[in-house]
Amino acid sequence: MKANGKALLFILAATVANMLATALIFVALLGLYGLTLGRVLKLSSAAPVVLVAFVAAVVASGFVYNRVIKLLSAKYDLEGRLGIGKR
Repeated sequence: MKANGKALLFILAATVANMLATALIFVALLGLYGLTLGRVLKLSSAAPVVLVAFVAAVVASGFVYNRVIKLLSAKYDLEGRLGIGKR
């Protein structure tokens, strides 16, 4: 497989993994809210909670994604294997 194909597959897999991480963190934050503050705070609408949980999930998954990519890049030399290094 050519380097461009490997890089494309890696980017697609990383994107799917990032989306799954975002969804899992989002559900976990909503569950955490439901078990803690949801019982104490009686809000008329869940929209603010969902918005904050979604933004927090996107930010948290971005940090996790960045950390995992740095770790994998250092351990497996991704730039060399995928052919995306500096020329």
